[in-house]
Order: sequence, then C-alpha cells, then structure tokens
Amino acid sequence: MFAGRCGRGANMSALPILMEFSDKGIKVRVDGTDLALSAPIGTLTPTLVSRVKEEKAALLDSLDRIRKMAGSDWIDVSNDPEQLRAFADLLAIEDMRHRGIAPDHYTSTTECKHCGGVPIWEGCAPNVLGCPWCFNRIKGLPIPHKSGDDFL
Repeated sequence: MFAGRCGRGANMSALPILMEFSDKGIKVRVDGTDLALSAPIGTLTPTLVSRVKEEKAALLDSLDRIRKMAGSDWIDVSNDPEQLRAFADLLAIEDMRHRGIAPDHYTSTTECKHCGGVPIWEGCAPNVLGCPWCFNRIKGLPIPHKSGDDFL
C-alpha cells in the first residue's frame, strides 16, 4: 500500500516496516546512522532483519521525519510502538497529500474558496475558506478535483 516513492523524495517502503515494528512490539532507537532495535523474543525474524538492512536509509529518513514531528515527545514515541505507528500513519497521509492523493478517510467533499471541490474528511463544512489542499496549491503540488463521481 505504501510502496514506491512519494513526491517528497522519501522512500515509502519504510512505513510498512515501521508498522510491522508496532504490530510486533518492537522498539526502535536511532543512534547517528545506526538503528537499535529492542524486540520481544522471536519477533525479529531473519526476513525482517534483511528488510531492515535493505531499507535502512529509508527507515532513518522516515524516523528523522517522525522525530521532527514528535518534537520533545520523541523519546516517548520511539519507545512506544503504538505511538510510532500513529506517527508513521501521519507520515503516510502527509505523503499521500503531497502527491495529490486523497487519504482513505477523506470520504466527503467540500467546496474550498481557493481550491474548488476537493475531497475532505466526513463532517467538514460543505464550503470552506481554506482546506488542507491549499498547502499543495501554494507549493504548486497536485490537488485532486472532482470529475463526475471520482477525483482526478
């Protein structure tokens, strides 16, 4: 689901690994250019170790972005697989929006004063002065627009 490259240049192949860390209760720590993993017995399989080695640069990049988002809470986030997964999810949503792709939870539409008809989360007002897609518009990034029943 998150494979491939995102519009910001980070390799999205790291996100499934971070989510697997969460599912297995694996904690991660970054020490310079090294990753330190603390895992329950039997969860760090040879296959996962191989994937971590292959995607080390992408993992370090994603973890650095999460560290910046978490700010002073980084230590708590890095030691809590559930929090790490939540930040990885946010990273995935951010990268989808940068590519002009509506996240799965954008199930409604709104009419933005600046962007026109755009996908948005359920419960958002039908007409708004600004929307999350305005950031894309300002940066010259793609914005999905309604065409019939689909967004292009």
